[in-house]
Amino acid sequence: MKTLKNILKTEVIYDEKKENKYVVKKEWDKNKRKALILMKNAGQTDEIVQDQTTMYVINNLAKLDYGSVIIMNLFPSIEGENTNESATENLKCVQEEMTKVNDVIIAVGTGIETNKEAQKRLHMIVAILLDKKATILQIECPKGRRGFHPLYPAVKNGWKLVPYEIPIVEQAD
Repeated sequence: MKTLKNILKTEVIYDEKKENKYVVKKEWDKNKRKALILMKNAGQTDEIVQDQTTMYVINNLAKLDYGSVIIMNLFPSIEGENTNESATENLKCVQEEMTKVNDVIIAVGTGIETNKEAQKRLHMIVAILLDKKATILQIECPKGRRGFHPLYPAVKNGWKLVPYEIPIVEQAD
């Protein structure tokens, strides 16, 4: 008989009123590679509770031999409106946290294509990542399509990470 034990260390960074969740860190093996995953909206995960998205993120990254993840979002608001102040703080957090990881995974999903504000925030973050020469990846499905959110049925149980391709976006005046 063999007994295995592990501790899943969790840290969450909120604003003072807990209206915005900026960073969720999960670590299960500090000696392995680290990833930052960027999604669209802050979910229900906290320092105790895990939502489905966080569960699939951890499961898939563990299968890919990562030992920790930093989860961040384009929009950190848990309650109420996203503000310029929360967006600015979120960008500061991205700049700080990206220095602590090996890879950054963009997993905002395909729905972002119709959301101009989400596109704008993503482009700002990607520009920062490119400037800092970060390794930027995305999730590819078995059929070769890219840019999925971790809950997308074709990828939720097994990820293939590929280099991120910056989408060509028409500029609106």
